[in-house]
Amino acid sequence: MRTSLNNIKNIENYLLDYISPDDALLFEANIILNSELADDVKHQENTYAVIRQYGRQKIKAEIMAAQEKLLVAPEHQGFLQRIANLFKKD
Repeated sequence: MRTSLNNIKNIENYLLDYISPDDALLFEANIILNSELADDVKHQENTYAVIRQYGRQKIKAEIMAAQEKLLVAPEHQGFLQRIANLFKKD
């Protein structure tokens, strides 16, 4: 179990560029020589991609909620009109 946790930490350090270029080169050589490590690296990369996508979706949802609140709130109509005027062609 401890070896697995160490591998995860090493992969994370590699993927997030937390290691020196020399250590990264050595790790890349290990990836080439060890197909199980290569698979683990690919899985970790995919996991990070999913996490990034989820984060983007959450931020987009928050922005949409704020935009919707601005569009319907009467106290923000003047603000919306000023923004619209910025983009109006003369």
